Amino acid sequence: MKILSLETSCDIASVSLLEDNNLILELKETAIKTHSEALMPLIDKLLKQSNFTLDDIDLFAVDNGPRFFYWYKNWTFDY
Repeated sequence: MKILSLETSCDIASVSLLEDNNLILELKETAIKTHSEALMPLIDKLLKQSNFTLDDIDLFAVDNGPRFFYWYKNWTFDY
C-alpha cells in the first residue's frame, strides 16, 4: 500500500511517500510563508522524484494540529 502523508502542524511543511512501511521519499520545506504555498509544489516534486502519480496512491494521511486524519481513496459513504 502506498501512503502519501502531509505534515503541517509546525513551521516546517513536509510530505512523504511510504510503501508497505518503507519510506520511499520525504521532502521538507522550512523557508515558507504559508503551508498552502508549500504543499502543492512539494507534492509535485515528491511524485516526480519517486516516479509515482496520484493514481498510484492508496491512502492519503494528513495531520490536523494535535489530531491525525487519514483518508482511504476507495472508501465510500452512504448518506
